[in-house]
Amino acid sequence: ETRIWLVDLDGGAPTPMTGEGSSASSPRWSPDGGRLSFLAARDGNKTQVWALDLIHGGEAVQITEVEGGVSSYEWAPGGGRLVLTIKDPAPEKNPAAKTRSGEDIPEPWVIDRLQFKQDYAGYLDRRRDHLYSYDLATGNLVQITSGDYDDSEPAWSPDGRTIAFVSNRTEEPDANFNTDIWVVAADNTDKGTTLLQITTNPGPDAAPDWSP
Repeated sequence: ETRIWLVDLDGGAPTPMTGEGSSASSPRWSPDGGRLSFLAARDGNKTQVWALDLIHGGEAVQITEVEGGVSSYEWAPGGGRLVLTIKDPAPEKNPAAKTRSGEDIPEPWVIDRLQFKQDYAGYLDRRRDHLYSYDLATGNLVQITSGDYDDSEPAWSPDGRTIAFVSNRTEEPDANFNTDIWVVAADNTDKGTTLLQITTNPGPDAAPDWSP
């Protein structure tokens, strides 16, 4: 079980910000410093973004409600949006694929990737991690990257208009360790068909960080 603690640099004992009974990770301050957000899977549900109101107090409030859960997130500079990393949804099962007793028949694993297995993940399919823009006021979720590639490490530009991220978009990503830095518009509507490639180094580029 992992908990989040608040440390006062002027001294004093650390203060636990999340309770016992469920793990929390990826703490982030909202841009105005009024909320402390984190990732947690509570009550047997998928991992979502939660936040503590540090001004008015109270229990943590669940911010996102993504069916498949959230892998990572970052606050937009203005505090009104988040960028979420979400795995593609699993394909729907055939409702007729049941045994005589009514139990679901396990579907076969179809191996069509060069890298077909991974530690802590097991067998891999074609489901990929992509980026989504999430509006906190409306709950509107917009997919901003797509394709047979994994996208990670999103970083908002200071003006909140674009997002840099890391992705291996070579012809065969499973055959090499290359990753490059890419930029996508935060409000695009084409799921990332229009991208700007920033680096071309034939090796791993990672951890994009914008100049102020």
